[in-house]
Amino acid sequence: MGGLPFEIGQAYHRVEDIHEEFGGNRYSGIAPCADHPYVFIFFGESGEWHGYDDELLDDGRLLYTGEGRDGDMAMDAGNAAIRDHAENNDEIHVFESGEGAWEVSYVGQFEYEVHHWTRLPDRSDNMRDAVRFELVPAGGVEIDTGVTSLDDISVDELYDQAEASVNGEGRTTSESRSRTTYPRSEVVRKYALRVADSVCQGCGDDAPFLTDDGDPFLEVHHLWRRSDGGTDHPKNVIALCPNCHRRVHHGRNGDEFNEDLIDKAEELRPR
Repeated sequence: MGGLPFEIGQAYHRVEDIHEEFGGNRYSGIAPCADHPYVFIFFGESGEWHGYDDELLDDGRLLYTGEGRDGDMAMDAGNAAIRDHAENNDEIHVFESGEGAWEVSYVGQFEYEVHHWTRLPDRSDNMRDAVRFELVPAGGVEIDTGVTSLDDISVDELYDQAEASVNGEGRTTSESRSRTTYPRSEVVRKYALRVADSVCQGCGDDAPFLTDDGDPFLEVHHLWRRSDGGTDHPKNVIALCPNCHRRVHHGRNGDEFNEDLIDKAEELRPR
């Protein structure tokens, strides 16, 4: 985490613990630090008031709407700080708003992956051009480029690669000549889908349909949310059909169902 004193899942006072120590605008959703190599990003309920949601997806990615309250957004200021953070040698650190005043919880370090433009309402409900960023958890897994895709790696090797990345180890496949880096979230996602083998791990039914690529469609569920301290780790994921995924998040017995899924994931884990 670049020496920052934050732990994933822990609550902090945004002003006292973050801005007074490192700088950045305490009122902005995107807060680059003038004197430190950090860009702090904050998300929570405020986006819903303006007609959109920032989404922390179950595969670990964060879909984040850029800054700009009125009129078309522009790729400058905080938005440019996100896009150009790697070029500027800045780290992106993400926090989720809590229930108390200025309370935020640390989600983790992320990296810019891509952005796209869309139409969203501004705070006056006027439609405007808006930028949406896709951010991925920082850290990747190096795989030998002689392997054409993650599909060519065994389930056990996928688990080992993702686990090693979480632990900060530079594991590669054997006798690597040159390497390519996959986002850790993609390796973890691929592991969950490969273990499921086209079958929902919640209800035991086959995947409900095939994607455009011909792959069985299942969604990857994080058993513990990153903002609650859950890491982007292969032991923390399981593949579900859309119905079971909605059940665990919105069903009356969602918490109990999630406990059953935790036990199931333990059974599936390579020994």
